[in-house]
Amino acid sequence: MPQLEHLKIFEVTKTNMSVMDNVATDLFDAPVKQSLLSAFLAEPTHWLIVAVLDKRVIGKCTAMVHRRPDKEDELYLDEIDVIPEFRRQGIAKKILDHVLKLADERDCEECWLGTENDNIAARKLYESNGAKAEEFLLYYLEY
Repeated sequence: MPQLEHLKIFEVTKTNMSVMDNVATDLFDAPVKQSLLSAFLAEPTHWLIVAVLDKRVIGKCTAMVHRRPDKEDELYLDEIDVIPEFRRQGIAKKILDHVLKLADERDCEECWLGTENDNIAARKLYESNGAKAEEFLLYYLEY
């Protein structure tokens, strides 16, 4: 098994997006499409943070800055994931720490996210960073 001391965590940008040519199969819901990746990265408020080990992307976080006319910027953390063979080794925590550092550097007032009630690993991760769960209703609008 590769040594985690060689793990690199960084933001994917237009200049280093070739790192996405070697993504672990189980990381995204579907294969990464270059056209969609380019469109995502073209938006300065869209962030893609990756964990790379031995030139292979094994973890990721997608996030978006939520801007409004009446409040300071907030970061919406869409998804953090690590491939199954590397879970519970602190990689997601390192990714989250990196994302929160970027949010602070870029003047985001707070970060918000959601997860399923039964996703205990995610809940522990977020709570270990001081997050407090709130009750709310989630609706999906189909159109």
